[in-house]
Formats: sequence, C-alpha cells, structure tokens
Amino acid sequence: MGGLRLTVLGSGVAWANPGGVCSGYLVQADDATILIDCGTGTLGRLRTHVEPKWLDTVLISHMHADHFLDLVGLRYGMLYGGFAGDRPLRVMLPPGGCARLEQLGLALDNDAGFFSDVFALSEYAPDDAVAVGSVTITFRLVQHYISAYAVRLEAGRTLAYSGDSAPCDALVEHARGADTLLCEAALQHRGQDEADARKRGHLTAAEAGGIAQQAGVGRLLLTHAPLELDDLGRAAREARTTYRGPVERVVDGKTYDV
Repeated sequence: MGGLRLTVLGSGVAWANPGGVCSGYLVQADDATILIDCGTGTLGRLRTHVEPKWLDTVLISHMHADHFLDLVGLRYGMLYGGFAGDRPLRVMLPPGGCARLEQLGLALDNDAGFFSDVFALSEYAPDDAVAVGSVTITFRLVQHYISAYAVRLEAGRTLAYSGDSAPCDALVEHARGADTLLCEAALQHRGQDEADARKRGHLTAAEAGGIAQQAGVGRLLLTHAPLELDDLGRAAREARTTYRGPVERVVDGKTYDV
C-alpha cells in the first residue's frame, strides 16, 4: 500500500448526522492499523473494514463522549465477541483520560477496572512522539472546552487531524506542511460558539480553510460537521473562500489516500 490511508468511519458532530455516526477514523499503513477516536456508532462501521483484533492502537483525541463512547461496546466485544487478539489492545488516552474511564466504569457497572482490566490503557505525553509500526504520531494541545489534542501521523506521507479545536496557532503549527489536513468544521456560523474568542471550541468551514492556508497543507478534508441536506456543498464552498488548495467535505465510509 505505502504511505497512509484514511477511512472515515464517522464524521458527524455530537449528534449523529442522518445515516451517519460520530467521530471515528481508521488510519492504515503497511505495518500499522490505528483507530483515531471511537465515537458513538463507529464500532459497527469499523467492522465493515477490519476486525478489531487487527487493531494495533486506539487513540483518543479528547474525552468528550462523541469521541470515545464506543469504547464501551469495544470492551464487551473484547470479552465476549471474539475481538481479542494475542495481547490486550492498546488504548492511548489524553492526560487525565484513565481517571475519566475509571469514573465511567463505576457509573456503568460499579467497576473501576471496567476498561483497564480489558484494555492496555496509557496516557500519551503531549511532547512525546509515539511509534506504531512505521507511523510516528505526535500531539499538540489545542483550544477546546476541555483539554483536547491535534494529532499528526507521519509515514512517508503526513496526515494532520485537528480533533476538536477553535482557531489557534497551535493547530496551524501542528498541521504545518502536512499532505492532508483532516479538520473539524462543526460550526455553520460563528454565532453558534462562545462570543469570547478565548472560550471557543470549534471552527467554521471558512476558519478551517484559513488554518489550512496558513499551515500550507496539500489538501483539506472537512469533518465533524453537520450534514446539511439542503446544501451539501456549503462547507467545502465556504472553505474555498480562505483556502486555495483542494478541499472536500468527507463522506462517511469513504477511503482517502493521504
């Protein structure tokens, strides 16, 4: 295969789009299979492309439910559904993520080890680089309502993923020169976010385009956006007002060569 291949499992916002699911992205290299985010509904979509036992790593960008809640179903599948491989699946969480899953396990099953007894949980250090096969992964804290991280994956080609982010210099720098930027565009207009720019947590499509232009990326893929059935091209059209390169609003289930 060579390079990186991205399959969009789900690109919806916190409430799923019609026929869609929440955030989840399958990234594959010759020697690595990585799931980035595991939002509501993504597990079933994942299984149409690869069985969970073949995953090398699950990586969670931040601890909002629409980015990690299908870890619950994945956990049950590991125990009872034949998903388990020859070693516990590595699940990499942002700082503080292990405590959040412990609390969730207590709420769901009165079991603090609900997740940690099944997965090999760890928290990534934001300043470190992590190797999964030939893929090098780095992180950058970006502006959101809670601690959230942009992700950069490099293996011959480079994919940058915004996670959930407001406009910020950190996202521009982390995406700098990437072949493809997978960027959220959750807002249809600026008025849907906080009035105070310091308290914002999301991007409009035009702002995503501006990030891509400043970072000098090769291509912009818009995700984490509401599906507007009366104007399917709006997000990409707005991004083109601020970004001069190729841009597309991603389609759930579609695979993109990075």
